[in-house]
Amino acid sequence: MNRRTLLAVLAASASAHALGRTPFGGLVRMRIPWPTDSLDPHAIDDAAASLFGPAIADTLFALDTHGRPYPALAAKLPEKTERGVRLTLRPNLRTAAGRVLDARDVIFSLTRSGRAGGAALVTPLGKLGHDPADAYACFAAGGDPTGIARALASPVTAILPRGFNRLKPDATGAFSVEPGQNTLVLRRNVHAARGASFLDRIEVKKAVDLKDALRSFEAGEVDVSWIEQFLHRARPGALRFDAGTFGWVVLHTGKDAGAWGAPGVAQGLLDAIPPARLAHLGLKRLGSGGGVPTWGGPPAELLVADDSPHLGLVARELAAILGRPGHELTLAPRPRRDLVQRKASGRFALLLGFARPIGSTLHALHTAADPALVKNPPKLAATDARRIAQSLPLGVVGELHVTGAHVPAIHNLARWELGNTWRK
Repeated sequence: MNRRTLLAVLAASASAHALGRTPFGGLVRMRIPWPTDSLDPHAIDDAAASLFGPAIADTLFALDTHGRPYPALAAKLPEKTERGVRLTLRPNLRTAAGRVLDARDVIFSLTRSGRAGGAALVTPLGKLGHDPADAYACFAAGGDPTGIARALASPVTAILPRGFNRLKPDATGAFSVEPGQNTLVLRRNVHAARGASFLDRIEVKKAVDLKDALRSFEAGEVDVSWIEQFLHRARPGALRFDAGTFGWVVLHTGKDAGAWGAPGVAQGLLDAIPPARLAHLGLKRLGSGGGVPTWGGPPAELLVADDSPHLGLVARELAAILGRPGHELTLAPRPRRDLVQRKASGRFALLLGFARPIGSTLHALHTAADPALVKNPPKLAATDARRIAQSLPLGVVGELHVTGAHVPAIHNLARWELGNTWRK
């Protein structure tokens, strides 16, 4: 039973507490080694958005267990018309901050997504135009209705209000969100378009490293561990969970790498690393290792965001593994805004980053490498990340999972649908 169905049942029943549990209320605390100061559902490289974006921002459509699209924020499935494919928003929708939505917000959101992480999904829609006869409808110039519905079910095409600010995110999901330098707080959204969350609140603190997250769980300071179940001793009754992939750690190569910045070089370097060398960092390795994993380019900096503890740990290990005399790699933490500029200009040798799933691995890695690639993507039959990266100026270091353990009082966390998570 999903959240919306249960809400209807509870509203019609005076005996909700006879179920033997309290379906509403409660706090869940966790600590993660990722930035908490912003959240952008349309960004391809935002780990917080990959983890918490679907909890705060809804899409026009969603997919059922068989992969079939159905309306979410949309009033109905896309319709083929003489003017193009018609997309209709449900009326009377409000964001967590009380903003009323209409078709202008749909056009704003899809245009914004198309310039960012959703480029591969939104570009086929062509130009978006208003329906002058309906304030909640707009037209997409291209695409078939079913394909559009599937594409617009991706979290990276979430509907946001005009003027969206990643530092003060506002949308229609089960939670509202308040980012902060060291804490991100999710609160039940009473305006939620598809039903408010069961929990009152989720508090997410930034861990300084992987051990910090585990120590906090063992000490009872948080309710969910990160990656592993325990550091020194297991917490009594803790339940292990694995909610699947939330992204990849990727190694970009730039112009300053010279010949070592060519497509496929980064993946070749990473494939040579024995999986055991990075296993303690919670990475699911895609290659089997073998060969000699050494950097043959000039001495260089390995750039990494200074606010991403998990990436920093991986970068430190890679610099030690790949560097050698005369070809040293120096760890260089930098502010995110600086990395965005360096990546756009290509003026770097190596840069470690994050890429989130957006529907297909091919689309995700092409967008992470260069959003312009999605307009003329190479024809590849490969579907796994490692093979796709062999044609790109980036390599996949490994896959990241939402995994760890949680206290037994928390329910429905294993699927990581946070709006449907509840606590006794």
